[in-house]
This record gives sequence, structure tokens and C-alpha cells, in this order.
Amino acid sequence: MKLVVFSGGTATNSLTPCFSKISYEQRGELTYVLPVSDNGGSTSEILRVVGGPAIGDLRSRIVRLVTDPKVAELLSYRLPNNQNEAKQGWNWIVEGSHPIWRNVPTEVKEICRAFFIHINSELLKRTKVSNPFRFEKASIGNLFLTGARLFLGSLDASIELMMRVGRCDPQVHVIPCINTNHTHHIAALLANDEVITGQSQISHPSRPKLTMDHRANSVTDITRDGFVHLELTEDDKLEEEEEEEEFANPLYILPELKNSQLHFEKIDVDDTLPAPIKNLLYINPYGEEIKPMGNSRAISKIKNADMIVYSIGSLVTSLLPIVVLGNIADVILESKHTRKVLLLNNKYDRETSWLDGVKYVQLVIDTMTSAAIKYKKSKSNRPIAGLQLYWTDFITDLVYLKHGEIAIHEDDFAKRGIECHGIKSQQFENDQLADVLKKIGQKRGLE
Repeated sequence: MKLVVFSGGTATNSLTPCFSKISYEQRGELTYVLPVSDNGGSTSEILRVVGGPAIGDLRSRIVRLVTDPKVAELLSYRLPNNQNEAKQGWNWIVEGSHPIWRNVPTEVKEICRAFFIHINSELLKRTKVSNPFRFEKASIGNLFLTGARLFLGSLDASIELMMRVGRCDPQVHVIPCINTNHTHHIAALLANDEVITGQSQISHPSRPKLTMDHRANSVTDITRDGFVHLELTEDDKLEEEEEEEEFANPLYILPELKNSQLHFEKIDVDDTLPAPIKNLLYINPYGEEIKPMGNSRAISKIKNADMIVYSIGSLVTSLLPIVVLGNIADVILESKHTRKVLLLNNKYDRETSWLDGVKYVQLVIDTMTSAAIKYKKSKSNRPIAGLQLYWTDFITDLVYLKHGEIAIHEDDFAKRGIECHGIKSQQFENDQLADVLKKIGQKRGLE
């Protein structure tokens, strides 16, 4: 069975044994498609200084798939929280004298060191003396992946290199939903027309230690069409014409996207959104809506998939950034013989506290429906007549936990053609879930 899993990082990491088991037992192919929009944690430092796509979720998934334990230990290693200790530790890693290198095969060590040396050189070139790169809590795997991307000029290629260094199963693929060397931020448009910019601020708002920006008074405006527009001063425009930054690190970026999330204080108040999320947008560093296309490698895997799994994790900031991409939503719509399975989270979070079971699923359906229709219109340049879409075009099966917080009434989905599969548990267990997914696969004759 050819299986494609859409997910973010942390939550689905715990389910990788399930997906690996299905793939191994059925001698199939397993593909993970992940977002590139997480601007939190140590990734925010890389985005601030180097730019480029957010690679934290990708690195986290690859480390879970690495079969060489010493390489896994290296790529999952984080530098100390103390600034001086972190910088010294990084220097030892670059030099090759850090204890983390112990027992790492010499040939692997020299491959990795080459990219650590490269990213170190890039950080030195790009870092201003008054605002240097902060190494505390930095993920070594993130720095390796960024160094490889800068050297190779391709995010896809750097991922493939990391997986080969870690001796991952060649039948398992990790694909970014967008193959890019640029930063792709997301924004949530709320029902009250308020907009929240940046994945970190949508999912876990914080009070970062702000630095003054001479353009902090630039104004963003959300219009009825959902677009985000930015008003720049004449000085801003002149400065942009005179200077350009390389490697996708733009001269100007919205202040709320520019702040480092390395050290932040989570807001200790009522942790709910002021209004439900109405729409998810991709935005450029200026705050304008953009419509990127999904990775062509992901499209190819989806076309040939026997089963697509929308996995657990943050609904709005992990799953929707993938399915909101027009060509991805469209190819799922056109995959008529593919089983499409949504795994329902076991509890509410800040992003979903306003949703019941039906509305939770409907948000996914509506997002994909809108994305697919807009994509078809952009390709045909004429109105689409007679197109009738059903929930089962995007989701055929719902797997939920009977003891989870989000209540599911199976009749609500049966009348829409969606099959429900309840598991008597409070959380997903790998063996239980694998059994359910294999049974779903058998119903379409996939085994």
C-alpha cells in the first residue's frame, strides 16, 4: 500500500511506528508531507539571520526515521541554554572535538562537518556585530539542514542528503509541502476580521522581547477579499530599490514576524482566540497574501497513493498549511479511488476550542474545497460550471477516540458518506491505529 501522511512535527512523531509498520508489512511506500511555516523556537533565529523555509518539523521527522543511533543523537542534539556555553559547544562541533562526535563514523563525521563549517561561515557573513546569531538552544539538525540547503541550493536535495546520511529506509520519503528557498509565513484571518500573523503567534502566543524597528508603524489592512495589504513609506520604498538581500532574507519584514521566538514568555491569560478562525493565508514578509504551489514531488506521491492520512497535530497551523495549497487540494479531489482518512485530535487546543466534531471536519473540507476551486479557475480562466463537490471527495473515513474531548456523533457523518471508526482510548496507540488503517485499506481492495 502506498501511504501518504500529511502532518506537522511533534504530534505525529509519536505515530511514526504505526505508519512504518504498515509500510513494512505491506512492502509499500511511505511518504510524509510536512509544512514549512513554523517560525517558533530555535528556527526563528535561523529565519531571522539566514532566512529561507522553516525546517524544524522536517528535521524532527527525519530524526525519527534515522536508523543509525549515533547520527540520530547528533542531529537531535541541542546546544545549552547558556549563551557562552552554547557558543563554545558550537565551536567544538565545528572543530570536530565535541563529545557528541564520539563513535560517529569518520566518513559521516566529515560529511556533517562540511555543512556545519558552511553554515558557520554563512552566519559569520550575515550576522551584524550588534545583533549576532544566538546559539543557545539551537538544534544541530536544523543547522545541518540549513547548511546543506544553502550549499546545494535545494530544500528537497538537503532533505534527501540528511536521510541518506542517517541511513533511512529508501522507501520512506520526507517532502516539504513547498519546495522553496524562501520563507513562507502563515496568517489566520478571524471571523471578526482580525488577523494573527505567524504560526507561533497563532498556536502559542507570546510576549517576545521586542526590539524597536524604524518602520514599526507600517499599517496592515485586511480587506473583504481576505488579502493583506501593506502601506510602506516613501523612504521604505526607496531603501528597497537601493538594497536587496540574497538567500531569501528580505530587507523588510513585518515586525511581528521579525521577532525571535528563541526566548519568549507565553501569555498567561485566557488562552483562546478572540474569534473563530475563518481562513488561513500564506503571506510574504510584507504581509501580503500569496498563493504558493505545492511541491511537485508531493503531487506525484498523492496521485499514486492508495491512502492519504490527515494526521494528528495542530489543525490550523500544521494540517491546513498543506491542504490550502491549490494544486494539492485539487489532486486530492481528483484521486477518486484513494482512501482519505482524517485522524481526529484527542483534545481541544487554542486553534480548535470553538469547533464541535462536525465543524472540525468541515473546516478541513471547506479549506480544501475553496483551494481546489480557486486552483481550477486559475487554470481554466473561465467560470467552472456544473462542479458539485462532496465531503467524501476529500475525506472518506474519520478515525476518532471515543474517550477524547471532541465528541463525534457518527450519524452526522454517515449521511455525508463518511465512515467513522471509533477507538476506545484517550490517545492513539500505534498498534491499534495500524489495525484500523489496514482494515480501511482492505475495504478498497488495497491489500
